[in-house]
Amino acid sequence: MALLVALAVLWGSAYVAIREGIVAGASPFLYAGTRYALVAGLLALAAAARREPWPNRRSGLLSALVGGTLIIGLYGMLLYWGEQFTTGGYASVLSGMGPILTVVFAYFLLPFERLSATAIVGIAVGFLGIMVLVLPSLLAGVGGSWEGPVAVMGAFVVFPLGSVLLRRWGGGRQGTWQLSFQFGVGAGILGLAILLLPGPPERLPLTAAVWGPLLVLVVFSSLLGYVVYFRLHHQLGPGRANLVTYLLPLVGIGLGSGLYGEPITVWEVAGFLLVVTGLTLVFVTGNRTPPPVAPTPGRGEPTTPGPVDPPARVG
Repeated sequence: MALLVALAVLWGSAYVAIREGIVAGASPFLYAGTRYALVAGLLALAAAARREPWPNRRSGLLSALVGGTLIIGLYGMLLYWGEQFTTGGYASVLSGMGPILTVVFAYFLLPFERLSATAIVGIAVGFLGIMVLVLPSLLAGVGGSWEGPVAVMGAFVVFPLGSVLLRRWGGGRQGTWQLSFQFGVGAGILGLAILLLPGPPERLPLTAAVWGPLLVLVVFSSLLGYVVYFRLHHQLGPGRANLVTYLLPLVGIGLGSGLYGEPITVWEVAGFLLVVTGLTLVFVTGNRTPPPVAPTPGRGEPTTPGPVDPPARVG
């Protein structure tokens, strides 16, 4: 339980740290790209120091392209850009979309995935919660800000899509080298966006208000967060490790409100409760396990993907 709470703090604080760095003057794409480049380099150093085996060409390239493009690059672009217009706590609540959409994408894209009636009800309840969170901003018209919620929602669409596609195409377990490649590709995509997309020059001020949150994102949310997650994954299994999904909004809202005075609206509370209820119905009572399959000769792995776990993802 202590490790689960620690992971929730490490990952839930990321949404608040992203917001605070942007408020302090960092441009979203340069902020995200710098974080990803630093994480990629540090992960590569860790893999080399541990003498971790180099991934084979197919899995390494697949992981880098799919994971780096969808799970890191596009996800980061949408999340960081969207947090210009939303609070960190609000973004953390919207993160509840990820696990629910993972089940939906898996149903259509992975062989043998099945949904029980209870899981379908849970998905419906979860999406109702998302609408409760987003509709007030969408209905606010010109006086409101709908861009942020829509962009953050987009981030939590592309990430589960990428994770399911990796599972479908046999990406396998992600080692340190694969994670480093993903973050490297993600940083490259952010760099291309800075060069190609119109807009004012990107800024990353050399101030404590910017680099303090960036340090939190690199060291705590990314590096230490993954260490704790994989330990939980090993000790408790992926299903229980991903229970951290339930705690991320609480941490995001708590830190954002307690440390930075971010407002908490009744819509956030109602939407959060609906999303958690939906997650509970989907993952506690609605899982379906595919039938066993014979291992592929020479690999010792199933020929079809196993059940997809809800993605617990740092901001």
